[in-house]
Amino acid sequence: MRILEIILLTISTIFPFYISIKGYQLNKKIPLLIIGGVTVIHFVFEGYRWQMIPTYLLVLILGWCLYKEYPFFNGGWIRKTIRGIVLILLLLFSWVLPYILPVFNLPKPTGKYNIGSQYIHLKSTQDEIMTSDIGDKRELMIKAWYPAILDNEKAEPYLNEGDRVSFAVKHGLPKTIFNYLDIVKTHTYIKPSVAIGKFPVLIFSHGSYSQASGYYALIEEIVSHGYIILNINHTYESTGTLFPDGEIKLFNSEYDRKQNNQEMAEMAWNAMQNYNKATTPEEQFSTVHSLILNYYGAELTERYSNDISLVIDELKKWNTSSFLAHHLDTTKIGVFGHSQGGAAAGQALLDNDRIKAGINVDGMQWGKMIDTIMTKPFALISSEWDDSHPNLNIQAYHNGSSSDFYNAKIKNSGHSSFMDIPLMINLPFINEAGTINPRKTYEVTTKIVLQFFDLYLLDEHSDLLELSNKYPELELTKKTRKKLPNILR
Repeated sequence: MRILEIILLTISTIFPFYISIKGYQLNKKIPLLIIGGVTVIHFVFEGYRWQMIPTYLLVLILGWCLYKEYPFFNGGWIRKTIRGIVLILLLLFSWVLPYILPVFNLPKPTGKYNIGSQYIHLKSTQDEIMTSDIGDKRELMIKAWYPAILDNEKAEPYLNEGDRVSFAVKHGLPKTIFNYLDIVKTHTYIKPSVAIGKFPVLIFSHGSYSQASGYYALIEEIVSHGYIILNINHTYESTGTLFPDGEIKLFNSEYDRKQNNQEMAEMAWNAMQNYNKATTPEEQFSTVHSLILNYYGAELTERYSNDISLVIDELKKWNTSSFLAHHLDTTKIGVFGHSQGGAAAGQALLDNDRIKAGINVDGMQWGKMIDTIMTKPFALISSEWDDSHPNLNIQAYHNGSSSDFYNAKIKNSGHSSFMDIPLMINLPFINEAGTINPRKTYEVTTKIVLQFFDLYLLDEHSDLLELSNKYPELELTKKTRKKLPNILR
């Protein structure tokens, strides 16, 4: 919570008891001026947000009581009890709502570059398989984050309208519920010029049914160190995609239900029953081999990887005739992603020769990886999964790598620890971010990502394993050989 919000809440908590116990021994103008003054200053300098409505209501009630010189707790015990219950409920909501859904501060980037962003509308000639419209072609929106030269540009609002509205629709909430995010300050500016020079290109892929650009804490830090990040919004796969004409294409739940159907559920159930009964690594591998190859997640992984390739196909054109012209170092392309996007990063390394290195951030590696040897530098960054959650990545990466392969685990973190969700929702059992301070997860993750790509794209010497000594929250191992038996947690 912000300072004036805390002061207003404290006053609202104390005054009902004060005016009931002390009565009006002091001039009523003094407490009225205090409450009114703090409220006005709050609105002017911090701004209204709906989470404070119970507090505003309480302020009005207290103002009326003061003006009328009417004790809050007045009358018989029944009346006092009812008013006490009402007061407790108002105070409960007054303190809890702003705490759970705070106006948060994003981590301040530590790199030398300012950060700009612009959107790119990619129209492909590939058929769109996720709709039934004849002749519909695959279209993507890509948010380009880049090192920038500022010239009085404004900072962009946190999350665009498509991310906000679709996130509300996903959870059955009013479409205006996230308007308060306008108060959140970002470190990204609207359409400034790109900084002088050429920069390595990182393609970022989001998780399935998540906000495509809800990763400010990670992305801003990485861009500030001299990378251009092309943040793909996988149409019909994110919560929603905002197009230049204002249309928002939401997650295609109908297509998802048809593909991720009862057959898939039974496949997963049967495989996991057999997996839990297996007594050797070989038996475990055989029980889930078909699942990892054929489960719906494998289709998603292929589709995401295809979108990544569509973006890479456009780089040459964008490097000659767009705001990014002459700033893209197309010889230094990396890929990373979170959850389903992390799996896509691994798959893209197999599918596209132009990608030099990749990172999977807490994604289950569905698809062809299980029958393939990784040949490029790769890192798997994982949260600390619950013991009841089977770690099938052990099997997915069974064949190992002929290049450098890193396995990192951030202790006490959760699946959403790599998103901005823990900042938006300040309640661990809801935000699925574990018990770790979310800012520590961002710090550790960005250190790994930056040192990894500095090493494998820029050839800058870096010993990633030293990070384990710096961060007790991190477990990090490296293998450089063809076979990787059981190196993953």
